[in-house]
Parts: sequence; C-alpha cells; structure tokens
Amino acid sequence: MRRHKTLLAGAGLLCAGLLYGYVLIPLGLRIPCLFRHLTGLRCPGCGVTDLCLELLHGRFVPGYNWGLVLAAPWIPGLVWAEKHRPSTARACAWVLAALLLAWGVLRNLWGV
Repeated sequence: MRRHKTLLAGAGLLCAGLLYGYVLIPLGLRIPCLFRHLTGLRCPGCGVTDLCLELLHGRFVPGYNWGLVLAAPWIPGLVWAEKHRPSTARACAWVLAALLLAWGVLRNLWGV
C-alpha cells in the first residue's frame, strides 16, 4: 500500500512537471526564483527547469545548472543509506549540501 502511494505521488509530480514544462512555460507562465528576485544572484537551483527542458528535447546545452544534475544521482543513494546506515547518510548529506552551496557561490563568481 505504501509503495502504491509513493508511485502515485511520483506519477503526479511527473505529470505536473510535464504540464509545467510543455504547457505553462511556452505560454510564458514561469515560477520566478525568489532568491534571484531579491538578490540578483542565481540560487543553487536556478537553471534546473531550463536544463530539464533542453534534455527532454535531446539538447545538451552548457550554461545551465549542471552542478545539481551531477548531484541528483546521489540522492536515491542517500535515501537508501538513511534506512540502512543513518549516521553515514547524514554525513554524506551534509557533504552534498556543502558542495551544492559551494556550487551556488562559484557559479555566481565565475558566471557559470
């Protein structure tokens, strides 16, 4: 039952993402980044939507948020480790968070 609910929630999120990417964005309806609006800097998550849209169209374009894309495969491993080795998972999660924060700072300094 729990697996069914998880799969249903994942399918709902996937459908919402596809609706956002293929219907709302072409209509000019985008969710603005509050961090960028307030500071003028890009947050560690800025550019993920554009990158995902380009990848869905089969285009590998530099300049988007590759830092978060490279970190994404580690997240399921962290979820698995949290169940089997909680102390290791927490340490790895802190390292991943620090790397993403460093990515957010460096991309603003270098304009990546």
